[in-house]
Amino acid sequence: MDIAGWEEKYRAGDRGKEDAPTILLTEFAEKLASGTAIDLACGAGRNALYLAEHGWHVTAVDGSKTAIEIVRERAAGRGLKLDTEVADLTAAGFTIPAEAFDLVLIAYYLQRDLFPKAKAATRIGGTLIAIAHLPEPGESWSEKRAKPGELRQFFKDWELLWQYEGASRDAAHHRPVVEIVARRLA
Repeated sequence: MDIAGWEEKYRAGDRGKEDAPTILLTEFAEKLASGTAIDLACGAGRNALYLAEHGWHVTAVDGSKTAIEIVRERAAGRGLKLDTEVADLTAAGFTIPAEAFDLVLIAYYLQRDLFPKAKAATRIGGTLIAIAHLPEPGESWSEKRAKPGELRQFFKDWELLWQYEGASRDAAHHRPVVEIVARRLA
């Protein structure tokens, strides 16, 4: 789906109702010292807000202007400060500052050419958390569905702290998922 499609879903109220952060994020963020974090394809900000509530300096990025407006409203309503950015992650000119973040999060979004940028944006010793959908049984992988084992290949040179493929552990998602948590070593 393109940005215009997401924009329409957020305006119609079809998206952005989830408020609880992803289970994987809560499991791992509580083990990390708070620092700087970026939530790429943040949607309505459930994960970014969670991190901000737990002392992280968060940058929330999404292509949907309406989604970012929801993030800002929710943050203001909770008395939280975070940075927000409307950006097309697929644009050739989209960049992320190198080694700027202790935690990089990409939850329920698959854009294969984003991984090199996300990895470069992670500080040495920092953590990258990625969650993507897998195909349903009988379906094949696609632009938006990872091949089994595919995400693990993006992190061959990193320390894998968690890897899981199977049923989603988040109530808001019903498709099978792949979850990766990896630490940058060098």
